[in-house]
Amino acid sequence: MNKRAFLEGFFTASTVAFGGHFMWQRINQQSPLLASAPIIDPRSAAGESLASFQFTAIELKSVQPATGIPLPAPVITPSTNPNTPFEVAELDEAQVESYLRKIKNFDAIFASDIYLDPRYEPLLLRTTQHLSRVEKHIGHGNFNLMSFDEMLQHGRDFSQIGKFEADEMNFIEEVFFANPHRYGFFGKKISAEITDFIPRNDVAKISNTGHFLLKGESEALYNQIKKDVGNEIILTSGVRSIVKQMHLFLAKAIEANGNLSRASRSLAPPGHSYHGIGDFDIGKIGYGAKNFTADFSRTAEYQKIAKLGYVDIRYPTDNLFGVRFEPWHIKIA
Repeated sequence: MNKRAFLEGFFTASTVAFGGHFMWQRINQQSPLLASAPIIDPRSAAGESLASFQFTAIELKSVQPATGIPLPAPVITPSTNPNTPFEVAELDEAQVESYLRKIKNFDAIFASDIYLDPRYEPLLLRTTQHLSRVEKHIGHGNFNLMSFDEMLQHGRDFSQIGKFEADEMNFIEEVFFANPHRYGFFGKKISAEITDFIPRNDVAKISNTGHFLLKGESEALYNQIKKDVGNEIILTSGVRSIVKQMHLFLAKAIEANGNLSRASRSLAPPGHSYHGIGDFDIGKIGYGAKNFTADFSRTAEYQKIAKLGYVDIRYPTDNLFGVRFEPWHIKIA
């Protein structure tokens, strides 16, 4: 079977919005994972067409928050930018507003969101649990660097993990090779093959963080930010392997009740994360989960970063990737 082929019926469009309970809370329960009746979220009913919104790339005008780094969206042209797989097209005002509304209200439910086919939900849960056992066995730090082949080998070698079944491997591969544009993520593919890996000699472990950075530009930039901003800055996520990103994305899909569009507004699908080639996340020591919210942009540390002039963020408020504003995500050119 051609693993790059997108299986018909694997993903299905739906106007059904799920209830507020997370699928994650139902992992060990026997109750149905899908709502038994359609429930339309009022946030999607307000001006959101039931027809799927077909977004194509455009240079959106900057819509910045009250505070934060004033970065424009990346400039994309039809012939000179090799990083975008889709052409520039003019969008009317309503389409631009609809796109921006989705990434600003990233955790809302929209009528045009795409959901995982219900038939795959038990497999989604089982595969995510299996990846969790791998992470628990080898540790969070090492899991950040684990390759697909290493994951399979550990499953065969350690009974605490267990061998990955054929349906689990097929599911992982199908998620990796599926085109995420179909459910609203428009970033480029960073890793073409699921077996791509990060050489251990290419990374440096960052003390007191449990994370790694690529040697060279990433490590140097992080150290420079700490020097200029202060020791309150901490690395919250560095290098992520395909396996790590797969686990994060599947867990996010569970949290989103199978809504892949909603999941991808918060997290790049596996193979599309810039964490694999140098990007990293920073936060403020003691700030906890708020480091991964817009609240971070209101900290004194972030304000200092905004004034440095040499720091860019990957996902500004008007980005073309279909991703929420991430003031913590540092971009490596």
